[in-house]
Amino acid sequence: MPDDRHALDDAFAGATSRRAHGRRIDRVVRYARGGPGMTGPLDGIRIITFTQAWAGTSGTELLGLLGADVIQIESRTHPDVWRGGYAGPIPPAVADPTRRQRRWNVASAYNSVNLNKRAITLDVVDPQGMEIFKRLIPLADVIADNFTPMVMEKWGLSYDVLRSIKPDIIQASLSAYGATGPLREVRGIGGTMEPMSGLTSLLGYEGGRPMNSGSMIPDAIAGLWFAAAIVTALRHRARTGEGQYIDLSMMESNAMITGDAFLEYTANGRVRPRTGNRHPRIAPHNIYPARDGAWLALSADDERQWAALTTAIGRPGLRDDARFSSMEDRKRHEAELDQEIAAWVCEQDASAAEARLLAAGVSAARARARDELLEHPALTERGFGATIEHSEAGTQHLAGVPWRMSRTQPEVRRPAPMLGEHSFEVFEHFLRMSREDYDRLVELGISGDSPPDSGRVSPED
Repeated sequence: MPDDRHALDDAFAGATSRRAHGRRIDRVVRYARGGPGMTGPLDGIRIITFTQAWAGTSGTELLGLLGADVIQIESRTHPDVWRGGYAGPIPPAVADPTRRQRRWNVASAYNSVNLNKRAITLDVVDPQGMEIFKRLIPLADVIADNFTPMVMEKWGLSYDVLRSIKPDIIQASLSAYGATGPLREVRGIGGTMEPMSGLTSLLGYEGGRPMNSGSMIPDAIAGLWFAAAIVTALRHRARTGEGQYIDLSMMESNAMITGDAFLEYTANGRVRPRTGNRHPRIAPHNIYPARDGAWLALSADDERQWAALTTAIGRPGLRDDARFSSMEDRKRHEAELDQEIAAWVCEQDASAAEARLLAAGVSAARARARDELLEHPALTERGFGATIEHSEAGTQHLAGVPWRMSRTQPEVRRPAPMLGEHSFEVFEHFLRMSREDYDRLVELGISGDSPPDSGRVSPED
């Protein structure tokens, strides 16, 4: 057998054969490179995905940033909900009278989480659409979705069906509560996943009501696990030749990040209360209002930082106060300590106070608004932001890749796709479809780049 250290490289480079358990596995189709201009560690991997909104699309976007050829499928009757629908005006922030603009192609929500992808429209409920999709399956490494489990089953696209067409296929399904269990058919969004996974019970002020984060963060968390599971399955296939089915639950993905609170209960029988911006062990640890109307977060995580903080704020005598002589004492008298810190912060400009504390070695940060982030030197000097030219939305400044790789650095190479933008390109290249045949699909409403014809509605997904 070949050295396992090279198995992943061979697979991701589009190797034409592999060995698994001593037998040769021949590739039917050599991978075409990940779409025009795509490079990266997943170059040669193709993901065909039905994902919509944020959780699934953010996960598959990560794979696209890593170089995979991600082909996203929508239908004209059910475009991605983050496109914002067909009706309504162009948002003022992107309106440009010099461009052809269609509402469903300029939605910031959609365009922010679908970078480095191609998009096709294909009504798989229609028999002709399903036949076309099944012809694409042998060309894919991964089929992904974030429907409730019953949708793919209803369409006749179970894992058993997919692997009967392509034995080493990986099917990755992300749903609210997983493909098994009492809630398998229940839909969910980030706003319901937070309370269901236990996150909401930890957020809020002491004695107050539970609160959500306000950012739909469960979607992004599930998307990260989704991408990780897919890359893991690709690694397994590279070593063994075996595909597999991935069943990912948003509830479980988010419950995992509260592991310390779980352990606190299972080990000590204590249900963690809501504590606002305070820390279970550290004091001071809070966010304080500053003189200029901004807010300053700070924390003294150990005795060194505590000493540095008291010196920086001109209150070294606090170290001699018996109430604050140890971390345990400071935590016990946290309300009084917060008053002392707040009295200093309220007389400072937040940015100046931040700089002063950081220079002293104290953890501190001014609470920044979104409109400031892409201009922050900590991001700009590392090349984090991406400036993308979108055919309809115009020039967009977006969050980019949050890590650096010394050999295969991911890059934003393609803006989020317009509805059905690559349908003919994909069908022509992979299925040798003629323009005449494609135009016929458009006439039938099976594909296209615009709203469905009046009166033609496919069955509900």
